[in-house]
Amino acid sequence: MKFLPKIKKFFVNTIVIGLLSLLLFEVLYRNSVIDFYKAETSHLNSESDLAKPSVDFLVFGDSFSATAATINYVDKLRENNPNTTIVNVSVPGIGIRQVNTFAKAKIKKHQPKAIIYQIYVGNDLTDVNHLWSWEKFSVTRNLYWEASDYFLSLSYLNHKATVFSPRVNNRTKTMATDVFKPEYYDQRTKRFVNFDAAYFNNTLLLKAPFKERYDAWLSYMKTFLETIPNDVPVYLVWIPHCSQVNSYYMSNLNALGATFEDEVAIQKTEYPFFAQAKKDLKTFTNVVQLNPLETFQMNDSPSNRLYFANDPHINDNGNVVLRDFLESEILF
Repeated sequence: MKFLPKIKKFFVNTIVIGLLSLLLFEVLYRNSVIDFYKAETSHLNSESDLAKPSVDFLVFGDSFSATAATINYVDKLRENNPNTTIVNVSVPGIGIRQVNTFAKAKIKKHQPKAIIYQIYVGNDLTDVNHLWSWEKFSVTRNLYWEASDYFLSLSYLNHKATVFSPRVNNRTKTMATDVFKPEYYDQRTKRFVNFDAAYFNNTLLLKAPFKERYDAWLSYMKTFLETIPNDVPVYLVWIPHCSQVNSYYMSNLNALGATFEDEVAIQKTEYPFFAQAKKDLKTFTNVVQLNPLETFQMNDSPSNRLYFANDPHINDNGNVVLRDFLESEILF
């Protein structure tokens, strides 16, 4: 028993050092003291583009803009517009809060003539305030999600850790399967539906508690837009959730347990999430809202699906349609 005080002291010191280290790392991360996502940016861009003192477009986004599962729309824009310099600083798994930690530094470095910010309506509201349920999720997941709402650096560490996760390889196989099978479907989507069958319905229609999450998202979005000079055009590109496109995807989600109270309202071009944001951000005169939902609805068919059968990301066809839509809306 004589070693008990020493053991207690050791654990207390370890906890204190760990917390202080996390606080220091959090300060460094939030202030973008170094380029934490340098490896991701280098992977998505050529050295020559990154070295240019000014670029035509700077792209911020998540996995829709940085996916490695298919050639994404940013790369397709580059292929079609070889004389246009596009630097892509998108990072899979991040949201507006993480973007705000490095946006100012990236804008200062690349001096863009225009900015594209990609929004994904399927989970951007949970990125600002994670889900929470002792009944639905494990203790570890609850603790991580709650802590990461306060310590943004934890999401960065988790992002880096996914490199070693077997789920990454499983997702690649899921995306390669063209036939819908509930057992193959993306686990994150299943997690959302397990939390609340009406999760996507309530997100898109801004029903409680997602209206409160929207208010937080809006505040962070305004912070992002305020860092951009007024003479720089900003294009907010809204990636629709697959359930908004047609009944095929909605039926698949129903098979996973998802419920939708108003299919018509969700599939309207001016659905509540988008319509409210367009209204709330109209004071930013350099911002243009781009909503490809109607274009997706017109181009998706049984022979030309725009989303993966078992994953909510857009496939190669979807990236082509998105590229063509952006080229019709933006002067490249």
